[in-house]
Amino acid sequence: MRVLRSLTLLFAMAFISVASAEAASRVFVIHGIPGVPVDVYASVAGQPVPSTPTIPSFQPKQIVEVQAGPGSFDIRIFASGANPQTATPVIEVLGAAIPDNVELSILAHLDANGAPTATVYQNDNSPVQQGWARVSVRHAADAPAVQLAAGGVPKLALTNPYFGDLEVPATTIPLQLQVPFAGTAITPVSALTFASGTRYFVYAIGSVAGGTFDFILQATR
Repeated sequence: MRVLRSLTLLFAMAFISVASAEAASRVFVIHGIPGVPVDVYASVAGQPVPSTPTIPSFQPKQIVEVQAGPGSFDIRIFASGANPQTATPVIEVLGAAIPDNVELSILAHLDANGAPTATVYQNDNSPVQQGWARVSVRHAADAPAVQLAAGGVPKLALTNPYFGDLEVPATTIPLQLQVPFAGTAITPVSALTFASGTRYFVYAIGSVAGGTFDFILQATR
């Protein structure tokens, strides 16, 4: 995962539409399309596209955390450097609702047919009990259905763009993506160490056929 960074003033001007910061939601904006830098433009729904990008030169696997909402917003994603007044957005999400006091992840990714799209996930941000970690696995790749095996035991079977959450002990656990119900390996076994009380998001991104299948791993409290 690339370094998580926060944009304050620039993103706040586009997204914060209330006087009280306590009502705003925590939002992660995630770039899950390999090899394609983009510019992200965000505005209050129905307003013109801003003249400058809200997130300029957004790089693949990068994550930006912001405070946003409540309200409805238009999010347009262009190829990096494109003129937003004349170019066609690569991805366009109009009227995206951001409620107050929730946690969302907005992911740009490929759909099951390889076309660029975006999915808004509402995260479970309830406290994780000590000695355990919460893992949210999200299938956002141009790839068939996958099955997550933890410690050799099948846990979740997913298709794009669905997700599943599970609680795991805070220890090192071997993980593998497999063909559902067959157990045939899609990826090698990878051992991940999970910290107590921490939430993890695992995104499968890219394209199997295109040779760009990859992962984004995010850890947060």
